[in-house]
Amino acid sequence: QWDDHEVRDNWYHSQIVPEKAPYPYSERRVAILAERARQAFLEGYPIAMDTGADALIYRSIPMGPLVEIFALDMRSYRGANSDNLQTAVSTETAFLGNRQVQWLADALTRSRATWKIVAADMPIGL
Repeated sequence: QWDDHEVRDNWYHSQIVPEKAPYPYSERRVAILAERARQAFLEGYPIAMDTGADALIYRSIPMGPLVEIFALDMRSYRGANSDNLQTAVSTETAFLGNRQVQWLADALTRSRATWKIVAADMPIGL
C-alpha cells in the first residue's frame, strides 16, 4: 500500500528537506522526491494499473464470481499533515478524497461478488 513513508515521514508537497536531515539527500524538493517514490512504487509492486497521467493506486480486484477486493489509497488524497487536533470533519480530516469515495460507493453497488472485501492500510468506520 502506498504510504507517506515511501517519500519521507509526514511530508507535504511543497516541503523542502532541511539541509541537516538525518539522511543525505541529493534532491531536497519533496515534490520531486514524491514523484520518484511513486514511480518506484508503481515499478516495484506487482499491481496492474493504468500508466497514464491519471494512474490511480486505488482499484478493484475481482477474484472470480465470489470475491472482489477493493483496495483503497488512504495517503494520496488525505488532508495536509497537522497536529491532528481537529474536532469536526473537514478537508483537514479527509483520507480518501471525494472522487475515491464516489468510486468506492459505485463499485460496491455494481459488484455482483458474494463477498466484497475493502482493503485499507488504516482502520476505517463506515
